[in-house]
Amino acid sequence: SAMPQKKSRSPAHQNKFAFTHNPKSKLTKKILEMPNRGVCQRCYDKIEWRKKYRKYKPLTQPTKCNRCEKRNVKAAYHTICIDCANKDKIC
Repeated sequence: SAMPQKKSRSPAHQNKFAFTHNPKSKLTKKILEMPNRGVCQRCYDKIEWRKKYRKYKPLTQPTKCNRCEKRNVKAAYHTICIDCANKDKIC
């Protein structure tokens, strides 16, 4: 016997207009002003994409460095601290 076919219907929530972010947002303004330094071109582009499409979420507390295990990574989407990056010449 054949599988029963589901009736197709229009989606419950149709996208009538494109999403627009809050243009007067103080947080967005702060995020866009944040410097994006000490990373390679690929990582730089990824972080800039996050800022552009409002996907960037700033850190509230420093995170642990993957090299020296100290809690001194202050920039979001960075995995190693500035000291280790400069010492080992990596981003």
